[in-house]
Amino acid sequence: SKGAIFPPAKVPSGPPAPLSPSLNLHLEAARQPAMGALAASLLHNVLPNSEEMEEYVHQYLRFVVAHEVGHVLGLRHNFHGSTMLSPQELHNQEITQKVGLTASVMDYLPANLAPPGVKQGDYFSGVVGPYDKWAIEYGYKPLNAVTPEGEKPALAEIAQASSAPELAYAPDEDSFDFLNPWANVFDLSSDILGYSQAQMENAREMWQRLDRRYPLAGESYEEVRSKFNMVFSHYIRQVMNTTMYVAGQSFSRNYASETNSRLPFEAISGAQQRQALALLQEYVFEKDAFQFSPELLNKLAPERWYHWGASPQLVPLDYPIGDQILWLQRTVLRSLLSPLRLTRLRDAQLKANSSDVLTLAELFDSLQKGIWTEVIGNVGDLVEISSIRRELQREYLNLLQGLVWRKLSAPEDARSLAWYNLRQLDEAITKTLKDRRRHLDVTTLAHLEQTHAEIGTINN
Repeated sequence: SKGAIFPPAKVPSGPPAPLSPSLNLHLEAARQPAMGALAASLLHNVLPNSEEMEEYVHQYLRFVVAHEVGHVLGLRHNFHGSTMLSPQELHNQEITQKVGLTASVMDYLPANLAPPGVKQGDYFSGVVGPYDKWAIEYGYKPLNAVTPEGEKPALAEIAQASSAPELAYAPDEDSFDFLNPWANVFDLSSDILGYSQAQMENAREMWQRLDRRYPLAGESYEEVRSKFNMVFSHYIRQVMNTTMYVAGQSFSRNYASETNSRLPFEAISGAQQRQALALLQEYVFEKDAFQFSPELLNKLAPERWYHWGASPQLVPLDYPIGDQILWLQRTVLRSLLSPLRLTRLRDAQLKANSSDVLTLAELFDSLQKGIWTEVIGNVGDLVEISSIRRELQREYLNLLQGLVWRKLSAPEDARSLAWYNLRQLDEAITKTLKDRRRHLDVTTLAHLEQTHAEIGTINN
């Protein structure tokens, strides 16, 4: 789309309308090669008519053909395959050209984009992975048996390898619950948090280079808008992958056996969940998480061809950057405070085998301190809270009010914590107004006084 990539800033409070997960996945898969080609151009100066770009296209076609032939042979998607290699191994061609980038070509993969400062390796897998070879062996290896029953011992011997890490399996239905970060689409490496952070840094670098280099002479400004949106979509994907760590659990399909003591569910460590929250704070909620120059934002012109069969951006003509940022912040915040996630955090202490557990109280405390830094942190020189931050803070207030007033589904502990955190916030705002009132700009003063008044309706 060459218009806004998101719907208007209003986000429905209830669940989204049912969509076809398969259709959504195929639509996103179709965008991956274009995103990778744009990244190769912006990050590595790869020209459209160069040998490097030709090799990029060939790698993508080989991977897609292998994926579709796998379906012809009866293989299902395996969204766990992308976790085979470490981030350091992804661009080591001595490894990737031998075993591939993924344990299975039946995964949905993004282009393998090198993080800043790392030499680019293969963009897509050029060989089938170990899971693919194992699955084909199970399905097609000639066996010296005259009946299906006679094949069982040999098949059981092949299947015994199923607990090997490179043979982990997660088809479509394992990815729909957003529980297991390793059963996910368009991610890469065994360290998804590290990978997502590197890709968000890539996106920031691409925005900067887009600002400096585009449009080219004779090129329309609408191309800049299209490229800007494509990078934003890439950024969103990394953010949403990161949210999966909070209250996340791994899920294994392995059967019980004497050689495998692993249980189906294993909680993600509290340390990794806290790392995910810290990344979301830095790349989504921080006041300087999104830094775009006025020159870049004023380049983002929409397509102007209006005719039969064409659907140009008519309203608004200018780029609604504030709505775009708020949409992402709102989506992440509502995801973190969703009923299912809050319920899983409540239950985490019952299921944990260690004390390293992220609690509901930690989640609420982390969000409040990050979103309300201006009044909870060092406020000695506070003059203004930016418009982006004020919008985020209002969304936070609305969500916690909804929990307290029982307008949103949640465990009772979450309601208590919402009430407690609002009281703590009110104390911080009261102190800020007392100490800094005459220094604050009018809009910030109005924002804080209104927030104080709204919290007062809860306390009363």
